[in-house]
Amino acid sequence: MGAYCSISPPIVEYAVRGLVPHPEILENLPWHTPPPAGYNRWGDHVGMMTDTLEQAYRAVQERCGLIDWPAWGLIHVGGADRAGFLHHLLSNDIKALQPGGGCEAALLTAAGKLLAPLIVLADSDAHWLLVDRARLATVVSTLERYHITEDVTLTDVSADWTAFALQGPQSPALLKNVFRRACALSKPLAHGLVIHPARDGTSQRDVLRYLAYPLTRHPGALLIVPPRLAEALRDLLRQHGADAVGSETLNVLRIEAGMPWYGLDMDEANLLPETGLAERLVSYTKGCYVGQEVIARLQTYGSVSQALMGLACEGSIVPAPGDEIVKEGQPIGRVTSACFSPALKGPIALGLVKRPHYVEGIPIEILHAGRAISSILAQLPFVPPHSP
Repeated sequence: MGAYCSISPPIVEYAVRGLVPHPEILENLPWHTPPPAGYNRWGDHVGMMTDTLEQAYRAVQERCGLIDWPAWGLIHVGGADRAGFLHHLLSNDIKALQPGGGCEAALLTAAGKLLAPLIVLADSDAHWLLVDRARLATVVSTLERYHITEDVTLTDVSADWTAFALQGPQSPALLKNVFRRACALSKPLAHGLVIHPARDGTSQRDVLRYLAYPLTRHPGALLIVPPRLAEALRDLLRQHGADAVGSETLNVLRIEAGMPWYGLDMDEANLLPETGLAERLVSYTKGCYVGQEVIARLQTYGSVSQALMGLACEGSIVPAPGDEIVKEGQPIGRVTSACFSPALKGPIALGLVKRPHYVEGIPIEILHAGRAISSILAQLPFVPPHSP
């Protein structure tokens, strides 16, 4: 997956795409460590932040946060026809990807409903699909259903990997300190890898992969590693200044950034344009793919019946997912996620709002626990992306 360097610890033999590991990373990697247990993919909905949450939030805002992120499933796509096969099934332009590049895309039903958002990475001899583990089986079975005579192989390799996310303005500098060379994090979805031999004298090689991908409004990267290397890499990143950040803090940051999560803010009942992700996940010039007719028709002739919007709430009460959104007493939608925003110093939420009400600035109410929370519909993101 991506360009690579060959490493003979502690001597660097050669490097491609400017990724060279610091000798510490080779000298401190153990050969045992399962993925972290008990991680909650969706985070916990919280009200006012605790001291611990506030510290973690500030770490991502000001420095670099380290998040255990074993929620991704990984699919290896091989075979000579892989690019064309994926191109005709997914919503983005897969054929345009060069080795070391990537894009976000969606797997849709023929009716344009969202089966799964995913990340596609191109390598010289394979493509890789990063997808939420909860949607992994659906993605694999759907792709297999369309696989007839093409020279394509689909292999779920999720058990071979776990991931960390680095998020915050100092993420690029921290990785540069660890790997001793800058990683290409300024270009979205650029990716690369480091290969080094195992210590047990076998021909096995272990791979550390990096991917430029923000989970919040700040610069960020995913690091994908074999599970047995996870603990030592986690410790090394913290030694170089990364602060541990939990799922609660990540949930706050991604809501501020207007980033919906599958299973909370959207699911396979939603048309892709309802989620606000179409501009990132769709190529409108690539031609046919599954669901393309519906997506093109909505872009050209119509509007969706509901859309994901931001909700800026008055007072201090944080709404709950499922709370009804009303306008002049009439239901117009429901809350999907909510939190207390340190940046805005008040409660915010994401919610699906029906046409014609999904307009910025409209006053609405959220019905929560027998009371009405006055709110304003807001465009996303609540907080703009970080600028250096």
